[in-house]
Amino acid sequence: MSTHLSSAPTAIPATEVESRESGARARGRKIGVGIAAALAAVAALYFGGRHLAYVLVHAETDDAQVEGDISPVLPRVSGFVTRVLIADNEHVLTGQPLIEIDPRELDLKIASAAAGLASAEAALEIARAGLTNARAAAAVAQANERVGAVTAAKTASDLKRDSALFATNAITDRQLTDTRAAAEVARAQHEALLRQAEAAAAAVAVAAAQVNASASQIDSQRADLDYARLQRSYATVVAPMAGEVSHKNVEPGQYVEAGQTLLAVASDSGVWVVANYKETQLEQMRPGQPVEFTVDSFPGVVFHGRVESLAGATGARFALLPPDNASGNFVKVTQRVPVKIVITDPPDPRHVLRPGMSVDAAVLVKD
Repeated sequence: MSTHLSSAPTAIPATEVESRESGARARGRKIGVGIAAALAAVAALYFGGRHLAYVLVHAETDDAQVEGDISPVLPRVSGFVTRVLIADNEHVLTGQPLIEIDPRELDLKIASAAAGLASAEAALEIARAGLTNARAAAAVAQANERVGAVTAAKTASDLKRDSALFATNAITDRQLTDTRAAAEVARAQHEALLRQAEAAAAAVAVAAAQVNASASQIDSQRADLDYARLQRSYATVVAPMAGEVSHKNVEPGQYVEAGQTLLAVASDSGVWVVANYKETQLEQMRPGQPVEFTVDSFPGVVFHGRVESLAGATGARFALLPPDNASGNFVKVTQRVPVKIVITDPPDPRHVLRPGMSVDAAVLVKD
């Protein structure tokens, strides 16, 4: 009888199995970490290289903002506000009425100026009539002077004749005396008539001057009336341009002074960017270079523009106490120069740029 021995597998302890699995997992984690580190290094090199290449050809700054036309709205006449026709942040058009001021005092000024004009026109008619009368009187005086001249010439001729006759005893001394007296009277009358004609001519000149003065007075009164009407038109304050009503500071019943800022209108078109670049970044910056910029209000949206101009002085030169780096009295600080960037993208109603928005700008200074 033969004996058969069966071979059974050797049992592995559970602790050894767990140890093997733990080691496998550790090796897997090390491999994963190594792969992730390698990928991260590759990504860092790739994106770092791209960023370095971008930086080498671009001048960047985050010291920039959107600029635009903001027009203050102020009245040209003083008075009480009767109506405010707009609300905060409302869109208005150029010339749209915004505020109405009580016009009653201005209407009275118009009435007064109109009455002054009517009075001046009446005075002109009177002056013209006086000129007509003065011319007629001057014509009569000139005619009388001519008659007197003829009479004086005749009596002078009679005296000359009678003097010759008296020398021949053809007439008496009494007759010669009468002729001489008549000649003297005629000469004196002619002198008086001549003075009257001169006075009448002077009266014509005076009357003509009065006509001119009255005409000038009419021009002055008409200018006063036009001015009063112009002031009346200012009782309605209108929008200087199209845009959004901002910083409204006026209510009905409020008394406002001429020149007092009541609100502002921010233009809804024509915005641009002013970027303050360091003076060390301007060596290769020129007008016409393309610009990419982002706005904090719209993350991920890239806008495009171009450099239009560089300011003629640093921004600090316009400060109340500008620094003077060259004198040695101040610590030298790198200055910034405002650069105007015009936007070349068409208006996008989904991404409206408003003055004051913060901007990150990058100018392509090398192709």
